[in-house]
Amino acid sequence: MISILLENPLFRGTTPDELSLNFEGVNYQIKSFRKGDILAFQGDVCNKLVILLKGSVRGEMIDYSGKLIKIEDISAPRALAPLFLFGTENKFPVEVTANEEVEALFIPKESVLLLFQRNKRFLENYMNTSANYAKTLSDKLFFLSFKNIKQKLASYILRLSATADDNVVMDRSQQEMADYFGVSRPSLARELSHMQDEGLISVDRKHIRILKKEKLKELIR
Repeated sequence: MISILLENPLFRGTTPDELSLNFEGVNYQIKSFRKGDILAFQGDVCNKLVILLKGSVRGEMIDYSGKLIKIEDISAPRALAPLFLFGTENKFPVEVTANEEVEALFIPKESVLLLFQRNKRFLENYMNTSANYAKTLSDKLFFLSFKNIKQKLASYILRLSATADDNVVMDRSQQEMADYFGVSRPSLARELSHMQDEGLISVDRKHIRILKKEKLKELIR
């Protein structure tokens, strides 16, 4: 377990001996799940830090129409929703389902607080990870606010170009982008093709050249 945890960003900078010492007397459980098992339902109270030791899960959110929207896949050795362990509304924001056989470490909140006291680096890493997680959720909500796929794509491409020129490389596959936007992959592919036919962009696999940046900006105003 220790060797796997050392690969987790929460324990970055900690030595094996330090981590073993930190976990002495700490209450935790390791649970196994089969493919399709639910690790947490959306709205469940989040009172334990859950770290994947093996396998991967998917986080899905049920919207007000009852539609299941895939948020992301999470693979070992990442933690599940560390941001939501604390606060007055500490509930899982998504339903978490095993994609395959999974082993997960469950650490009660009281034990996490004890680890904070024993390991300052763990506390700092936890705060940084939570801030990054909050940014990811903020970005996701931002894209979901657009009504159509063209607006989502325009905003996404423009964001990528903010740190580059008009030639950008998509940081996700089309399937990953479709999951991120909450749409089907064929629908996404069709819209990319339409935007290329309209002369807004030029697409070559993951490479996109922006041809009419102002037109893209108009789409999201």
